Amino acid sequence: MKCLLDATSVKVLARAIHCLAKIGDELHIEPTENGLTLKTVNASKSAYSAFNFHLPFFLDFCHTSENTVQADPDEDTVIKCKLPMKSILSVFRSIGSLDKSVETCNITLPLLEALLIIEFKCKHGIIKHFNLRYFECESVEAEFCKSGYASKFSCSSRFYSETLLSFHSSTQEVTWSLAMDQVHLSNHIDDEVDPSKCVRTEVTLAKDEFVDFNVALCTQVTFCLKELRAILAFAEALKLDLDCRMEGAGQPVLFSLEKTDLYSADFLLATLTPALDSSATNSRTINNPKKNDVSTQSDASKHSSPVPILRNKADSRTASCANLQTTLMANVPESPCHTPRLNTLSLIEPQLFPAMEDNLDFEMQPPPPKRARARYIFQNCLKATQEVREIRCEVFAPDSEGDE
Repeated sequence: MKCLLDATSVKVLARAIHCLAKIGDELHIEPTENGLTLKTVNASKSAYSAFNFHLPFFLDFCHTSENTVQADPDEDTVIKCKLPMKSILSVFRSIGSLDKSVETCNITLPLLEALLIIEFKCKHGIIKHFNLRYFECESVEAEFCKSGYASKFSCSSRFYSETLLSFHSSTQEVTWSLAMDQVHLSNHIDDEVDPSKCVRTEVTLAKDEFVDFNVALCTQVTFCLKELRAILAFAEALKLDLDCRMEGAGQPVLFSLEKTDLYSADFLLATLTPALDSSATNSRTINNPKKNDVSTQSDASKHSSPVPILRNKADSRTASCANLQTTLMANVPESPCHTPRLNTLSLIEPQLFPAMEDNLDFEMQPPPPKRARARYIFQNCLKATQEVREIRCEVFAPDSEGDE
């Protein structure tokens, strides 16, 4: 892969990388014939983000580099790799200085060298060269259909940012209640916390304040606020409108933005399950957990919705899990005070540790106390005298005659 960007595009690319860094710890790079795709997934796999940069965004773009032209034609010549966010952030550290100092940016992804080569041509003939080590991997995808969501509304990103200023910075989750003529936002409070000791914040947005408002299903969803702030930071800096698509409680929320013919971005956020969105439903779960579990599964099977599937193409086990729905509740322990968090967008089965044999008995002896170890170490040093043993050895240099 080889691409060339001007100063304006470099600044947009840097903002996209900073946005993805607030969501995940690894950056997935996937060049295609139609452009460049940057993806990330957070550690809990409850948030998926993807930026698609189209061909007009670049001055020059080629998804195969010079080294891959002479490679084996039977092999895949498109490199799909990932690298840590910390390494790529060290290159695009200061967004403001990139626009002022950088004239062009050349990014190369050779096949024979496991390096991501970034070269900045700055003013006054200064050239900055960066070599970042990457790891080859398969692409991570989330399959979803934008047209399958029941509700869609869009508004300017600045309007969303001003709305979220009403919430405290320590707020982790926010609840969106959709109605036919308004959207109601409130901070989510767990049932374990005493409501009298918490600050309740509620904001109501009228229908006229949105650019496009189409709500076909009155529902209530709860998702994390951290990823939404990262999305708004990118969209507000570029003055873009943000589209929001929602289905129902327990179904993922899709935020998307687009700059005509240049780039687009999709952000998929997991939500809380329906049984955990309200205290009334939570109390029914505690009283009759088996009945509630069966009803939750039956409701999920009745309503068909665009449930995304986050999968890895290289993992063959995901083929058997592709038909599963992410709305089904996880195994809840018997303790009523345990509250599961957000659903996961991933259906990849975790690799379990091999079972230990029962006949292996390990005897773990506790370490000696610190005082005992100190006495053992220094007991020879504290002795009044030391034993001196006479050792016979051959003398190679005898004493001179003048020494007595």
